[in-house]
Amino acid sequence: MSTLSPDQVPAHWGAIAVEYEQSFESLSTQFAAHALTLLNVSRGDRVIDVAAGTGAFSLLAARAGADVLATDFAPGMVARIRERIVERRLTNISAAVMNGEALDVPDASFDASASVLGLIFFPDIAKGLSEMRRVLRPGGRAAVVCWSDPGKLALMTGVMRAIRTVIPEFEPPAAPPVWARLAGTPMLREHMQRAGFHRVEVSESTRTLRVESPDTFWANFTSSAPPLAYLFKTLGPERTATVGRAYLDALRANATDGVPCVRVDACIGVGYQS
Repeated sequence: MSTLSPDQVPAHWGAIAVEYEQSFESLSTQFAAHALTLLNVSRGDRVIDVAAGTGAFSLLAARAGADVLATDFAPGMVARIRERIVERRLTNISAAVMNGEALDVPDASFDASASVLGLIFFPDIAKGLSEMRRVLRPGGRAAVVCWSDPGKLALMTGVMRAIRTVIPEFEPPAAPPVWARLAGTPMLREHMQRAGFHRVEVSESTRTLRVESPDTFWANFTSSAPPLAYLFKTLGPERTATVGRAYLDALRANATDGVPCVRVDACIGVGYQS
């Protein structure tokens, strides 16, 4: 049995749900909105969100009139989605703890399935895709969002540059990150086709993360994903603070209308059950 990465352990994600939401959801919501448009979800469609995180896609789909089931393997993430459902007084959405590699729903029970930057962390990506197809009715469609180029993911390349500036002797992990196993248009298309999806089309999507409050962003960012939490715990508070100053200086140098911005590229694959 292979050892799980920190970002494949439910408790690790549940522990940082709030930080994830505050750091990344303004960005992930933009990709979720693009995926929702490509799926052409209609009022009354049954939609399942796999590895829903804090619910960016699910909440958008519910507001569009779909009947939504948000699923995630982390109870902490599901708890946060449920809080947001209550806050927004939505009645056409529910949330449940589920393993995306073995969804506890019947075959052919949804019109659309989606995973926005979630499937990329699965231990078995093929199983996750197979499940997303299994639950679709004939003619149903699925959308999967992944990053475009691991080597050019601005959110992370900026962090590594800041670390090398402050700690020249720092050696990054030799192994590529888990999420890099599914990245870029050719790889996404191939994985979806292997899973049996038909008429697979992949769109490029470039969106911008506006960092309205850099210091608050950094405070949340350092623990907004399990690998980041582990990395900065290893560096310690003093070096983390120094790295943060270097990172934020670089962000401020790339400002739009005075607001630091990060442009991020992703791919969105859409395929059909039959």
